Amino acid sequence: MQVEKSVGRLLVLDDEMDVASTICLMAKASAFETDYTDDCDVFMEKVLAWSPTHVMVDLQLAERDGIEVIHELAEIGFQAAVIIMSGLGGRILDSSARAVRENDLRLLGTLSKPFSRSELLALLALDTQQVALPRKYSMQSVTAEQLHDALSANVFVTHFQPKISCFTGKLVGFECLARWQREDGSMVPPDQFIGLAERSGQIDELTRQIYSFALRNIPREAESQNLKYALNLSPINLADETFPRWLLTECQNNNISPSKIILEVTETASMDNPLALLESLTQFRIRGFHLSIDDFGVGYSSLVQLARLPFSELKIDQMFVKTLSSSDESQKIVGAVIGLGKSLGLNVVAEGVEDEEALHHLIDLGCDEAQGYFIARPMDEQAALAWSKK
Repeated sequence: MQVEKSVGRLLVLDDEMDVASTICLMAKASAFETDYTDDCDVFMEKVLAWSPTHVMVDLQLAERDGIEVIHELAEIGFQAAVIIMSGLGGRILDSSARAVRENDLRLLGTLSKPFSRSELLALLALDTQQVALPRKYSMQSVTAEQLHDALSANVFVTHFQPKISCFTGKLVGFECLARWQREDGSMVPPDQFIGLAERSGQIDELTRQIYSFALRNIPREAESQNLKYALNLSPINLADETFPRWLLTECQNNNISPSKIILEVTETASMDNPLALLESLTQFRIRGFHLSIDDFGVGYSSLVQLARLPFSELKIDQMFVKTLSSSDESQKIVGAVIGLGKSLGLNVVAEGVEDEEALHHLIDLGCDEAQGYFIARPMDEQAALAWSKK
């Protein structure tokens, strides 16, 4: 007898065990491996041990609520598909879905209880071609000492996420993203060590290691495509007067023109010393680097920064991009931001594109470039080179 190939692994968390069991039976009909529990702690243990490709979480639970579970998934850097279910009504489901997205989790959809077998299978079918690869997660908190040891061992690397032109669909560059992989194979999410590096005074060393690795490992064979490479820059790095010259030297040592490098500065960058910020960013521009204002739409004094500082690019915050397909408000905000960027002569980039409909909205609104899981996930340099040849 031929055994049907599994299309994924579904883990269900619901305090009504008969409901969870029924969901699993329905999913098995679509060739999913399944498991379920009514215990939040057991659920997290199964996430770590079983590496599900999909999880379904009920909002009303006996011990905790679904939002607390979502937060725990975010803390371990969970990357597989998340489905939220509840009988509490549409508005609560909508706000819970927003919480999933804003925790940088991959929301597959929501289901209002009671739901039918066809509704569940239709939702699961959306993602069977994009099943997340099993991976190990780490729930351990990272300490400043562990970060120091990791920096001493020089274990930080970068993964590359493709960016495409909204007009041609062609590759225009990559964003270089920090990664820390422990010896046991578990991944420490960036949100656990970037902020820690800033608080513990280690962000300058971390940034230099990440930049050095990225510049050494940029996919050289893709250079004929005249690609650009975006790197994140902490506001704290801007206080280091030696950093602009150091970065220029690194580019020269790796035979990379500064004109190919985009420095993404978060919109929440401190304005405690606006003159120092102005001088530092201007130095980068004088040396030929591009500057992008990241996470535009949230944070501090967006319009003030656009007016004062020499940005060449505006990056729309993914919170708005991820809800383009479902929110009229997000469509209006994104349209207004794109119009503002165009009027100032800036290149406009959207991050967090997770479905085809969102990409079509961006094209219709006149956005220049896009990136997100729908286009491609972050990948190592060899995979990035292969992707660039598609």
